[in-house]
Amino acid sequence: MKTPAVVLSAFAIASLVTPCAGQSVPPALHSAMQQRNIAVRRADAATWDRLTAESFILVTSDGATMTKAQRLAQMRTLQPDTTPPQLQQETVQMLGNAAIQRYRDGVVVVSLVWVRDRGGWRVSSAQLTPIVPDSAGVRRAIDDNNARYLAALKRGDAATVAASYTGDGVVMVANMTAWDGADGIRQGFAGFLAQFAVIDGKLATHDVIVTPYYAIERGTYQWTLHPKSGTGPDVTDNGKYLTVWELQDDGSWKISRDITNSDRAASM
Repeated sequence: MKTPAVVLSAFAIASLVTPCAGQSVPPALHSAMQQRNIAVRRADAATWDRLTAESFILVTSDGATMTKAQRLAQMRTLQPDTTPPQLQQETVQMLGNAAIQRYRDGVVVVSLVWVRDRGGWRVSSAQLTPIVPDSAGVRRAIDDNNARYLAALKRGDAATVAASYTGDGVVMVANMTAWDGADGIRQGFAGFLAQFAVIDGKLATHDVIVTPYYAIERGTYQWTLHPKSGTGPDVTDNGKYLTVWELQDDGSWKISRDITNSDRAASM
């Protein structure tokens, strides 16, 4: 979807016009910025409405657009967050009767165009730009998570293994139905580790594709399972896996989708 011309024009002005020398942020604008930031956090639709122009357009981090009416309807469905806004790297560029406010909020950069409207300051357009995480840092996080995951498997700790997944995660293992959601994943690992002890195991990451909100890991595994019933020989298996990691609000990574396939021929 193409970005509307009104938004492109606003941000083009921000990059081409030199800000007025020595022009500071007016107190009324500073107050409006603070009020609107708090309104977004607290899902305060009335305050957000008052400080947003009727022609408002939002370009979301995935390139979609929302009108003021659409964003207002969405806001009315949200739950309030009482924690104060934590804006990072905030800058304000004054352009006469307009201003460009930019700041980092989590994994996105927010750009707001403020204009003098109806005797006050209101936001006419907004753009969310996702920040792609540092690939080396993501790889370290995945390696650390995999080490904890494997250690928990070896000690039979199903709760810790299940905690590696998101609440709506899905585990897809061979020859059985998928384990859906937190309860399904907990039950799946509890049942598996009640039957087998993992006496040896290795995970080897081959590559990781990093996006702003997800990381896709491809790798191989090998392990030896010992039946807890005491009957039957140990089971040795090796194969490959594809794991989708999802970035959490606290900066950690959890598994959203997980699938494994054995390299061993199926017994007939």
